Amino acid sequence: MSRAVLALLLLASPAYAADVYIGVSGTSAAQWNLGLAPFSAERGGGEAQNLGAQIRGVLRDDLMSSRYFKTIDPAPGADPADAEAWKKAGASFSLSGKVSVEAGRASVTVQLRDLGSGEAAFERYYKQDAKYWRSVSHKIADDVVKQLTGKLGIAHTQLAFINDQTGAKELYLIDYDGNGVRRLTSDGSIALLPRWNPDGKRVAYTTYKRGNPDLWEANLEKGNNRVLSSRQGLNIAGGWSPDGRKLVFTMSDGKNPNIYELDGKDLSAKALTSHFGVESSPTYSPDGNQVAFTSDRSGNPQIHILDLSTNRLRRVTSLNWCDSPAWSPTGEWIVFAGRANNKDPMDLYIVDVTGSHIRQLTHGEGTNENPAWSPDGRFIAFTSTRGGKRRRQLYVMDADGSAPRVVAEIPGNSSTPSWSP
Repeated sequence: MSRAVLALLLLASPAYAADVYIGVSGTSAAQWNLGLAPFSAERGGGEAQNLGAQIRGVLRDDLMSSRYFKTIDPAPGADPADAEAWKKAGASFSLSGKVSVEAGRASVTVQLRDLGSGEAAFERYYKQDAKYWRSVSHKIADDVVKQLTGKLGIAHTQLAFINDQTGAKELYLIDYDGNGVRRLTSDGSIALLPRWNPDGKRVAYTTYKRGNPDLWEANLEKGNNRVLSSRQGLNIAGGWSPDGRKLVFTMSDGKNPNIYELDGKDLSAKALTSHFGVESSPTYSPDGNQVAFTSDRSGNPQIHILDLSTNRLRRVTSLNWCDSPAWSPTGEWIVFAGRANNKDPMDLYIVDVTGSHIRQLTHGEGTNENPAWSPDGRFIAFTSTRGGKRRRQLYVMDADGSAPRVVAEIPGNSSTPSWSP
C-alpha cells in the first residue's frame, strides 16, 4: 500500500497515534535458440516491408523479454529458408513471416519450424488494422510461447497504475513493454489502487471524485464506469476472486477499517474480519479459498491468511513492518512490501504460505513498494525511487528479484501497478 493510502487509514482510525500502523525461484535462462528471419513483403510494397520490420522488431523484444528464448539473426548472405544455415548458427527453431498491406489492413503469415525434424511446429495467419500492428506482434509472441512451453505468454498484457503528472492522481494503462501509455480518468481528483478483474475487461479503483473515497469500476470494453461501493468512509479495492464475481476490499463504514467481500452483481458486502484495529490490502489465493491481508492485531502490521471455509487465521510474517501482500498465480508465494528494522527503507519480500520461508527480493535501492505479479507468475511489477530519483517509477523484475528494469520513463510519480490477465 502506498504512503498516501496509509495516511488515509491513519485518518480513518482516531483511536491510533500517528506512529502506529493503520492501515522462488527466478525465471529460467533461455531454453531455445530461435532463428528469427526478416519478415518479407508479400503485397503492399514498401509499406508492407516497413511494417514487417516493425512487427519483427517488437516480436523480437517480446521473445527476449519472455526469458524463454535467445533470438538469432541470419548470418550475412545466408538464406533464411536454409535450415542447415540456421542450425550452423546455433538455432533449434526458426520463425519466418510474410506481410501484406491492403486498404489499411495488415495480413501476416508466420511459420515456426522445428529445425531438428524439419517439420513446421505451426503456421498461423493474422489479420488486423495496420495501425494495430503492435498487437499482432504481441499475439505472435504469445502463440510461440504457448506452442513451445505450453504456457500462456504475457506479451499482450497491460499494467493499470496511478500517476500524478496532471497534478491530480489519475488512472492509467500501459502495455507490459512500456508502450501505449493512456489515461483512463480525468477526474482532477485522487484515484487509488487499481485492480484488474480476471476477465481483463474491468478495473476496480478508488476515487475521491465525489468527496468520499468510493470504490468504482471502469469497464474498458463498454467505455463506462459504475460505483461498486460508496459507503461512508474508506472503500479500497484489494483483489478480485478467481472467477471475477467477488471483490475483497477494505471498508470502514464509520468504524475501524476491516476486510469485506463485495458481491460484484448485487453489490452487497459481507464482513470477513471485525478487528478493533485495522485490516487492509486483502488478496485472494488462486483457488479463492483463502485471503491474505495486512493486520496490526499483533502490534506492527503483519501479513495474515484467513481460511474462508473455517475462518481460521494465521500470521505468516514477523518483520518490523509488512504490507501490500499479493498472492502468486501459482499459489506458493505471497510477495509484499516490508522492512526488517524500523529505520530500513521499504523493500520487497516473498514468503511461502506456511510462513516458514521468507526471502528478500530488493535491498535498499530506494523505496520499493506496491508489488504485483505477472499472470504467469514469473515477473513482479512494483514502484521504486531507485536510480537517484525521488519520484516513484514503475519497475519490473524477475520473480527472484533479479534483472530489475524500468517499465517506461513516465512524467510524474507512478504507483500501485496491477497486472492484467
